[in-house]
Amino acid sequence: MIMAILPPVVNTQNQKRPYNMPLYGVRGEFSLSPTVVVPYFACLMDLARATAELKTHEEVSPSLETVYSLVELYQRQVDFDRVKREIVDGYLRVPNKLKFFNSLTIALLPKNADGKVAQAFEDYPNNDPVVPDPLCGDFDGFFSPGQAGKIRAVFGGVQFIGTETENLARLRWDTQRVDAVAVDGQHRLRALKMWMEGKNHQLSDFEKPTRVPVLFLMLHERAGFRTTSVQNVGIKSIAREIFTDLNKNAKEVDLATQIILDDLSVEACCVRSLVTPTTCTDDEVLLPLSLLRWQEANARFDQKYYLNSIVNLHLIVKDLLGLKSPSPMDKADVLDFIRRASQQLGIGKEKRELLHGEVSLEKYYLQNYCEEGEDEPIAPFSTIPSHYLPPALEGFKERYAPWLLKLLKEFKPYSDILDYARSKGIIQGEFSQYLSQPESHKAQLQKDLAHKYGEQWYQHVIDCHNSSIEKIKGVGDQEKGEDWAFKTIFQKSIVRLANYICNTSPIDARARLGSIEDYIDFLNRLHAKGVLRVHAELPGSSYGLWVFIAVNYGGKKIKVAASTETRIQALLSLLYYSVRYAKDQGKYISTEAGDDKITVKELLKHLSSNSATATWQKAKDYFEVSIGTFMGANATVIASKDLTNDERAQERVARQRLEEILAAALL
Repeated sequence: MIMAILPPVVNTQNQKRPYNMPLYGVRGEFSLSPTVVVPYFACLMDLARATAELKTHEEVSPSLETVYSLVELYQRQVDFDRVKREIVDGYLRVPNKLKFFNSLTIALLPKNADGKVAQAFEDYPNNDPVVPDPLCGDFDGFFSPGQAGKIRAVFGGVQFIGTETENLARLRWDTQRVDAVAVDGQHRLRALKMWMEGKNHQLSDFEKPTRVPVLFLMLHERAGFRTTSVQNVGIKSIAREIFTDLNKNAKEVDLATQIILDDLSVEACCVRSLVTPTTCTDDEVLLPLSLLRWQEANARFDQKYYLNSIVNLHLIVKDLLGLKSPSPMDKADVLDFIRRASQQLGIGKEKRELLHGEVSLEKYYLQNYCEEGEDEPIAPFSTIPSHYLPPALEGFKERYAPWLLKLLKEFKPYSDILDYARSKGIIQGEFSQYLSQPESHKAQLQKDLAHKYGEQWYQHVIDCHNSSIEKIKGVGDQEKGEDWAFKTIFQKSIVRLANYICNTSPIDARARLGSIEDYIDFLNRLHAKGVLRVHAELPGSSYGLWVFIAVNYGGKKIKVAASTETRIQALLSLLYYSVRYAKDQGKYISTEAGDDKITVKELLKHLSSNSATATWQKAKDYFEVSIGTFMGANATVIASKDLTNDERAQERVARQRLEEILAAALL
């Protein structure tokens, strides 16, 4: 029988609290504006104290009940393999190698009486130990209340005392109510811990003098901390912002991490606005973070439980906005970028503008980056300034998010996954609770889950749901193939068409084109007919419906390329235009002509005409792309005879195949 070892119950009313020994150093502050002040305490810690008293985030007590906000995922994962291979074995343990670590940056995070990280420091009885401490030397008396010119800050288990003139300072904290967690240098700290473990925490005489420089951030107003940022709600959020600023330029991080961290990228901000702010959270509108692939820089979401991926959403948003960074010192290029950004994300009916107060982004640029009458700017401009990002994000939420979220949640394959996830409770239950943990916490929690469910706990908690959701996706279906809805190239194509229908089409064309609900209904009908499977059959043909368009005719592998996206979009647009044109004419699509009927041949004849382009944007172009797909060598394969030198025969074969595809999809 496995016995759980519980931590001792700590009574905060006790006279003697488990404070660590005082640290002595100097105090300072970082203040470059009157409204933002970050006080800090700098000291030296010996190896024994540093590795025992400082923590990386993965050492904070794990709990399945812990939910993480998207922006708090920043520092949870420590790359243990890299730490051991590159830092411990490849650096610290190399004989005669010059070794030095720069300072660690530590945030003091409050904990409640149960040992869980809290949102803010809370005072409690007896959280201000006597000074001087009887166990410390005479020097500690220098910080006693009787000494003049002392600065004293006590908050939620932290005792910080400093002098006004010499900047000397003293810091200690209640180890039961405060965690000292690295916000910069966690891999270095983990390497030191690993190195100490390898020595069984025994230091030789020449190692004992080693001191680690440490900066403690004093993130409380009693210590002098001030900020006006509306985003900084709680100590963890403040620490996260500082971590981002310290690290985003220090080392190239993977794209998924950049999307999660970057507060200065309009695309990253837009992606985060589509997703629930925490794990284990469902929402009627937003995509649940627990069903997204966010742990790695991989766009694919066609396997396992993923409804989508952070990287894929970023690719979609970038494609929708089309905001290529300007040449920073090219005034004309910058102004063109500003006008495009304003058109995409600004407000206003006649002229869209990005406004901060009443100042447009264009006016702000001309006033602050340029001199009147000069062609050359006086300062570089490369992206939307931070104070113009909130209005840009509001523009995205108004113009893009409503229809995009509807499409990504209500298209049948996606809604099927959401329905399954909700029926099985995996968005908020143990499934997502476990998968949202850092790897080190997973290893610890496996014992609890094994105790609850037995040795087959992973199958019971995780694998059974992966298998069920993969079945929805058609994974392993040899006959029909997987569902196109979960392929990135297909999703980008359906989003592009939705963007035209809902956003970029002329206002007077909206009624003719239909709503996002009409478009989703159209896609759902295609899905119900089995058309949207990778190996969907085409009646009367030896080659599946998507062969030549997006699938190789030989190995039946998907062609992953920009040209494939173009062909998919062309075919989908022709199909949707056909449905909407028939509706506009008051007819239904049939194999026979008639007063209230229209044939596939008649549809293609109209949509391929020059006159159709004015009403159905790029209809003729889409027709020519689709026909071109089946020309040349493909026509020879389709007809099973050499048509290399007979272009008219190729066109007949191509047109016939396109008519067969429309008939299979629409009749």
